[in-house]
Amino acid sequence: MSEKKGFASWLFGKKKGAEEAPAEEPGVERLGSPLAGKLIGIEQVSDQVFADKILGDGVDVIPADGKVYAPADGTVENLLESHHAVCLLTPGGAELLIHVGKDTVALGGKHFAAHVKEGDKVKRGQLLLSFERDALLAQGFDLAPPVVVSNGDEFVMEKAEGGEVRPGDTIITLTKRA
Repeated sequence: MSEKKGFASWLFGKKKGAEEAPAEEPGVERLGSPLAGKLIGIEQVSDQVFADKILGDGVDVIPADGKVYAPADGTVENLLESHHAVCLLTPGGAELLIHVGKDTVALGGKHFAAHVKEGDKVKRGQLLLSFERDALLAQGFDLAPPVVVSNGDEFVMEKAEGGEVRPGDTIITLTKRA
C-alpha cells in the first residue's frame, strides 16, 4: 500500500525537512541538534564546567561546519557579547545554553557572528550564530559545543545515542515533571 502524498511532495519529491519540529505531546519538547556534526555525551567534553554538569545536563555536538541553529522555538534570553554562546527559553519552559568552544570568550567575538539579538523570537531551525570553524581550529580551540538544559531538574531528560547528526535531528527529549 503506498503512502498518500500531497501535490507538492509528489511533484518536487519534498520530504519532511530536518528543521521541522515533530508533533509535540503536551508537556514534551524535542530539541533538535543545533549543528551538523557528531553527537557525544556531555561527560566527554574537555571543559570540566560542562563535563561535570555544573551548568546543567545535556549533550555535545562536535561541529562539522560553523553554523548554529535554534534547537526549538523560543526566545533569545541572553546573547553573549562575544557571540560564542546563546541562551534560549522554550515555550515549555526549558532554559537552553548553546556554548561554542572552550575559552573562546577570550577572542572577544573574533571569528563569531550573531544572527539574532536578545529578545528575538526564534523558530526551530533558524540560524542563531555562525563561526569560522577552520580558523578557530587552526588556533587550537576545542570547539565541541555543549547544548545544556540549565533547568533540567524540571524535566525528565532522554538523550539520543551518539553518532552523526544534522541540524534539527532530535538529540534531547524533555518531559515536564508533574
